[in-house]
Amino acid sequence: MSHDLDLIPLCPFPPIPWWGMVLGGGVGLDGLEHYQKRSFRNRYTIMSSTGTLNLTVPVEKRGGNPRPQHQTLRVTGEPDRKAWQAVKTAYGRAPYFEEMAQELESLFLRGPENLGDWNLATVDWASSWLGIDRPGLVMEGEYPVQDHGHLMMQLMASASVMNPCRWPHVWGDRNEKIPFVFVGILDALLHLGPEAVNLIRPVPQSGSQRRG
Repeated sequence: MSHDLDLIPLCPFPPIPWWGMVLGGGVGLDGLEHYQKRSFRNRYTIMSSTGTLNLTVPVEKRGGNPRPQHQTLRVTGEPDRKAWQAVKTAYGRAPYFEEMAQELESLFLRGPENLGDWNLATVDWASSWLGIDRPGLVMEGEYPVQDHGHLMMQLMASASVMNPCRWPHVWGDRNEKIPFVFVGILDALLHLGPEAVNLIRPVPQSGSQRRG
């Protein structure tokens, strides 16, 4: 297999700049990247009445060599219920919450048991609402194992400056500085529905923001 795609990381409810890379084209989802503790691979940010809230997808502890996300089992049950309750509390008044609640509840409470499949399910859910085709999952070939941590930090920093998106927010009256880029696609979809796609600016494979 020739290396004709740029690989982008698999993470839960990817933030808006990540979707910019998807619209930029020529990318695939890295299904071989090693899971790393305390990283964006099992964390995402939502907005609560008191500020940002970082939610973690807990995974089972296993010794040995690093492993891809699809070999990393989630801790299910009570953590799923707590995460879903946090989302309901944060976004119960958001314009699209009632319309999306059944799908999200199923994803949180009855979603896949490994981290890779669960992350992929969150991407598929967002893709369907945005009307954006999800990149293919790359699980084999001549692609080297990569660490996308630096890419994500660079992308988020660039987007904060070059594409400082914002939208009407249920907590806008309590929080003057909502980090819209970081709360990302779950927040945007619950507030804007399919129109959230208009927030996304294509990012070409070079990683530089494409204006438009």
